[in-house]
Amino acid sequence: MGNVIFAYRLVADTGFAPCIDNGLLTLACCKGGQIRNGKDVKTGLRHTIGKHLIKYPYDNVDILGIYKNKLLYYAKVTEIIKMTDYFSKKVKAEYGKRKDHIYNTVNGVLIRNNFIPYMHPKGDLQNRRDANGVYVLTSRQFTYFGDTAPLIPNDVLEVLPAFRENPPHYKNSTSFKIISNYIKKNISFDGVVGKPHKQLEITKGGGC
Repeated sequence: MGNVIFAYRLVADTGFAPCIDNGLLTLACCKGGQIRNGKDVKTGLRHTIGKHLIKYPYDNVDILGIYKNKLLYYAKVTEIIKMTDYFSKKVKAEYGKRKDHIYNTVNGVLIRNNFIPYMHPKGDLQNRRDANGVYVLTSRQFTYFGDTAPLIPNDVLEVLPAFRENPPHYKNSTSFKIISNYIKKNISFDGVVGKPHKQLEITKGGGC
């Protein structure tokens, strides 16, 4: 069990964010940050965890994804990668074709490519929000339940975020103990054990 657990709610489950291709779970888009009064605000989960691991590189950080009060996935963050590196040709070749590869890196800048054009379309503010995340979170130790996601018990839900907030749960806190006890009983890091609730179609409209 990690030293810190971050939990957050997803509004959709398509296999895009998180992406679960090729035995690797990545959170590379969404959960990046906000734009307030025209200014970029790096408050998203990806940036928060990336910043935490740069400051405390020996911490173990786990993520719990909640979808409709169900345990969609649980993952240990095994590496953080800058978005500009993850979307570079070299790293794309290393990880293979993935549904979240909607950007290219050109001269150190993220550029929206033509892949899955309806997801965070070119010129949309979501491109900028994505970039505010700065980091991609990767995991090779995870269980993604997808459409087989179990309901989370009420006593655990009480310490988890009710809306979009994602405060950390630190070791020795009451919330950490409740979450970790639940996870120990339900997770064995089996990788992908279910399908996304809504299959992402490459050429048709939708959202993340």
